[in-house]
Amino acid sequence: MNKTIKCIPVGVLIFTLLSCSAFPSGRVEEPKGKQETRVFWILDGTMSPESAEMFLERYLFPTSLATMLWTDFTLRGDEARFETGGGYRIVRKQRALAQSFGAYTVYGYDLIIDITVPAGAPASRTVKSYEVQFSYAESADSSDQPSGSQAKAVLPQPLEQALLAGIREDGRSTGKARVEGIDYLGSGRFKATVLIAD
Repeated sequence: MNKTIKCIPVGVLIFTLLSCSAFPSGRVEEPKGKQETRVFWILDGTMSPESAEMFLERYLFPTSLATMLWTDFTLRGDEARFETGGGYRIVRKQRALAQSFGAYTVYGYDLIIDITVPAGAPASRTVKSYEVQFSYAESADSSDQPSGSQAKAVLPQPLEQALLAGIREDGRSTGKARVEGIDYLGSGRFKATVLIAD
């Protein structure tokens, strides 16, 4: 009985590792190619550069960079639902900007991303492009912060803000969207290109 108990976890572990190496995301994907881009994040200005980099890598890179892939969206009232197809791997990253802005620091990174898409993903028929601009207040106490935001910890990041602004400008309640590129204009202001498809 002792041998059986030990064999089951080892067998499960081996099966899991083999599955992960064959299909990392649980679905078959095809390589799409590498993309070079500069991306920006806003963090609490009191964080040290080391803490900021760790926070970015663990929490913000995965959620923010997904907006640069085609993302299915559904809007219902004030609620937005997103589901991203495909995946990415950061091949190279280099910090290009660390600039104070009020109570925050804007970090910019030059990235090379290796992108994969779900196998057999259909090409969208019509794609519209939107140039959007938005800005951040210098502190969480400012009256023009998004309503319901709770201080700096829940500050919506620029890529998410861009995606939502593009979807709002397009006006449809369902479809696909992705951020094609984003620029920092200084003083908390951003400009981005967002693609929307059916």
